[in-house]
Amino acid sequence: MHEETSLAKIIDTVLQECGILHDESNKRMLHRSFEKLLEKIGTDKEFFKSGRKTFSFNKTDTKFMKIIIRQLYYGKGIIAQFVDNNLEVSSVKVRDLIQSILDEEDKDGADEEELKHLACFLDKLFNCGALYSIENCHDLIDAIALNLDDLTSTDKIRYLSSLEQVLRSEFVSRITESIINMTAIAELVELSKEACADDIGIQNYTAFDPEIRFEYIQRDKSVLARIQEDDDLRYYIEKKIGKKVESIFNYEAT
Repeated sequence: MHEETSLAKIIDTVLQECGILHDESNKRMLHRSFEKLLEKIGTDKEFFKSGRKTFSFNKTDTKFMKIIIRQLYYGKGIIAQFVDNNLEVSSVKVRDLIQSILDEEDKDGADEEELKHLACFLDKLFNCGALYSIENCHDLIDAIALNLDDLTSTDKIRYLSSLEQVLRSEFVSRITESIINMTAIAELVELSKEACADDIGIQNYTAFDPEIRFEYIQRDKSVLARIQEDDDLRYYIEKKIGKKVESIFNYEAT
């Protein structure tokens, strides 16, 4: 059984190490800031509670948490900027964060297995896998544009028009599938409330493994955010189901 440390204890340790006034107001502020971070990234709070009433973390995650708490207190770094300014996280910023964690690890002697675990933790926290792929797609388009010197102007236009058509076709296919899927998810969420006789919109997926549950809850929250951003999509789904999306997903009930 892995030894775990509570969020309260981590906060106490950070305040003590940094020589910060060790009072209840600082503790409450940091606890609220951490919960705000979880809300921003769409993380299920129960994922870090594992059935307990309080947040708890294993040895490797505790080192990462200390960095988060420091940044939240001083208002500096990628974590603090993300919480306070709705910073869009890029792969470069995530790599900078990982490097700061590696530096922290170096103080105690880095362990390969711990670092692998930490990489998985960060990947889920910031959705790094998808983030890297999206940035790689942008980079590949730029790389193609830099390797057209062997073509005439007419051939460049012909080649790029063909590539544009492929991308446009993929876009139309993806957005159509996305609308169908988001509508189906909204319908399933509404049906689940009727079947379970509750008013929980975004389900907690308690029957699933914690990591799988985490991904599904993130997905549902992303779907709700996407619908709220798109007036046409909102109108379509609300008309089909006969309810406001906020009522369907009932975010507050979670």
